[in-house]
Amino acid sequence: METITLRKCLDLAVVTEQIGARFYDRMAKRFADNPEVGPVFAQLSRDEVAHEAQFKALVAKAPEEELPGDFESHMVLRATAISEFFRQDALKDLEQIDSPKDALLKALALEKSTLFYYLSLREAIGEHAELDELIKAEKGHVATLMKVIFTGAEFRGLADPWS
Repeated sequence: METITLRKCLDLAVVTEQIGARFYDRMAKRFADNPEVGPVFAQLSRDEVAHEAQFKALVAKAPEEELPGDFESHMVLRATAISEFFRQDALKDLEQIDSPKDALLKALALEKSTLFYYLSLREAIGEHAELDELIKAEKGHVATLMKVIFTGAEFRGLADPWS
């Protein structure tokens, strides 16, 4: 079995943020005429680009050694990396999304998968200030998407107070 390194985990996080940014950018364009969701997707795209930059900065500092940790935390981390959103072809079925509701639900699934991966990564490597900041932002995305789905609330991106 391939060893798990922090650098490999962070590289996957960078790819995930790139996929998220592309997905949200496409949804922002597709629903640009919808004032309830077009701006939500546009802001999510900008946030994902910011997260990508944060992860790239972490990759530059990451060691190449195998991650410490127990077998169980490594297996959970591997399991979370097996997601429909972490594949190179993750965006191939976007044409099937034809309603704002479908797009929002897909976005929520993406954010939940990403959040679970980052929480599993934190469990494997321990507390890390930058990773904790990104986890907080991802939790905010989940909470905000829930607000938008159920109440139509506006989303202001990373500046949103999440409470």
